[in-house]
Amino acid sequence: MKIRSFAGGALLLVGTLLASACSAPAPHALPEAPAQPPALPASPVTLNILDVSGDLAHMKPVIENYKAAHPKLVSGITYETGSPADVAGKLAAQQAAGRVSIDIVLTGIEGLSNMRSRNTLLRLLPNYQPAFPDLASQLTASGSVLHEAGGGYGILDSADPNGPLLTYSASRVGTPPTTPEALLAWAKKHPGRFGYPTPTGGSGPANQFIDALPHMLGDSDPGDPATWSKTWAYLAELNKYTGKYFAKTVEAFDALTKGAIDLTVTSGGWDQQQHANGTLGEDIQVVAFDDPKLVIEGRFVTVPRGIEPGTLAVVLDLAKWMLKPDQQALTYALHGSGFPVKGVEPSLAPPGIAATFQKFGRPELVKKLQDEGTPVAPLAGAQVQAMFAAWNQKIGSQK
Repeated sequence: MKIRSFAGGALLLVGTLLASACSAPAPHALPEAPAQPPALPASPVTLNILDVSGDLAHMKPVIENYKAAHPKLVSGITYETGSPADVAGKLAAQQAAGRVSIDIVLTGIEGLSNMRSRNTLLRLLPNYQPAFPDLASQLTASGSVLHEAGGGYGILDSADPNGPLLTYSASRVGTPPTTPEALLAWAKKHPGRFGYPTPTGGSGPANQFIDALPHMLGDSDPGDPATWSKTWAYLAELNKYTGKYFAKTVEAFDALTKGAIDLTVTSGGWDQQQHANGTLGEDIQVVAFDDPKLVIEGRFVTVPRGIEPGTLAVVLDLAKWMLKPDQQALTYALHGSGFPVKGVEPSLAPPGIAATFQKFGRPELVKKLQDEGTPVAPLAGAQVQAMFAAWNQKIGSQK
């Protein structure tokens, strides 16, 4: 009896263990998000920031200024970088384990849309609107368009209608194309010498280029990639003569400087940054399309579900700080053609930053874009994923 009883118990135990091993672990519960903006913490917190959009190149000094001005709120900041294609999965894994280690994700609209589709973000607005009482009246026209595109899942820290532009080697290209049709003709004549980054990798210039094409080519609904018959036909034809699709924007610039290609896409911000840091030399010039349709490039402060209320309060306060005109002016060297809020003037920028814009910011091109350009909204939400899927199927997979 005893042996039989032990054997039966052992079999029951083994069965239980096997069932447990074969079943998926239950997700851990996350802290409930506050219904209202939480109170600032009594002791300082450490902020862990993940940048998937290159935003730290613009905003890190602003963030560090906040830390210096608020020692009772912030004890330290850690920074890491990642990919907008991978961030949603990373957050989802942390949230399933009940251990969210990231407090802020700095992202463009592509990364925001990826995270939103996986339900990994807190919706900040209108939930925490009291933390930003004057936001609507502060925003520029471009800021308002991009703010709407974010759907309340992020707070803007930049908004600049600055592309797409074409960048090229003046010595190798001579007179560059300035229309989509002329670009296609140039690519046919010079196969493999035009290339651009994959949009799915989060490249701002690549996404601006593709988002602008339905406006330039006259598709019926530029906001719905399923209706882009002219754009997909154009890109399919261009694909025959396009060189490599680069994983990152910087890889395209590297190929341009080394002579692997002669022509690629860029934006005002990227052009200024890459010339100011010495990556691009004087031979690399830039040109706008005729009658430019300028897709608003911008980035957001987003917050993963699961962070502690006190940390959330500091993040909201930091996001408000990042929109102050005197802090936005610190990015003048890279964003002189547009800002998310009103009142950002060169006089607010330190002399060195204003001088950098005058030297590398191409003020004459900025004026042309402001005078002749038409700002348009980027794709947002599910349409970003639809565009990525269509590009992969119709264009990327055909190489």
